[in-house]
Formats: sequence, C-alpha cells, structure tokens
Amino acid sequence: MPLPQPHLVALGVAAVVETLARKHIVVPPLRFAGYSTVGAGVALAAWATQATAPTDLAEPDRLVSAGPYAISRNPMYVAWTLIYVGLGLARKSVWIFALLPAVLVMTHLTIKREERRLQEKFGPRYVAYAEKVRRYI
Repeated sequence: MPLPQPHLVALGVAAVVETLARKHIVVPPLRFAGYSTVGAGVALAAWATQATAPTDLAEPDRLVSAGPYAISRNPMYVAWTLIYVGLGLARKSVWIFALLPAVLVMTHLTIKREERRLQEKFGPRYVAYAEKVRRYI
C-alpha cells in the first residue's frame, strides 16, 4: 500500500510539536470516533489496494476503474486522509488538525500531477473516466 508523503510528514511534525507543547483536545468521545475513522480508512485502503493488485501504481499499464475506483478516482488518498483525521481525533491532537490544510493542499497537488500523467498515458479513456467518476467522493 503506497504511503503518501504529505500525510506521513505532517503526522511526524504533529507528533514532535505535540510532544513539545503537550496540547490536547480534551473530549473523550473523540477517541472512539477517531479509531472508527481510522478503521474506515484502513478498510478503504485495503479495498483500493486489492483493486489495484495487478497494476504497478508507479507505472500503470491499465486504467483501474473497478471497486472503489468506480466511486472515487483517488480512494487511496481518501483512505489516508481518513486515517490521518482519525489519528488526530484518537490522539486528541490539535497539531494534526493544524497541519491538515497543508496535507490537503499537498495531496491535491500530487493528485493533479498524477491526473496529468494518466491523461497523457491513457488519453480519451482517462478523460471519459474522469468525467464519470469524481476526484474524491
């Protein structure tokens, strides 16, 4: 399962800042919501990974449009964002949420680059797919 760098970097930065600052949101029900969100993200990531199993994601030889890719063009990024937000809730971390806008912008820019590559490689097939399936959800 590919690990998106913006999510991992921001989680690392948030962990360091949180440790140094010791600032937390104090709302116990958030822990349950957080772990539920992490679970949903892991399930979506596993489903997306299974759907892309026969394809090299770094250099795709086919356009994947089945499974979660029939609902979202980027289910792995959606999954990792769910995991990221879920960890923020579970850890009650202000810092994870403070870095969320940067994660979202970096992820969006990465996706735009990937979309250009896919359009160059698959041409009208990708354009038709992109018109039919939303970018995120």
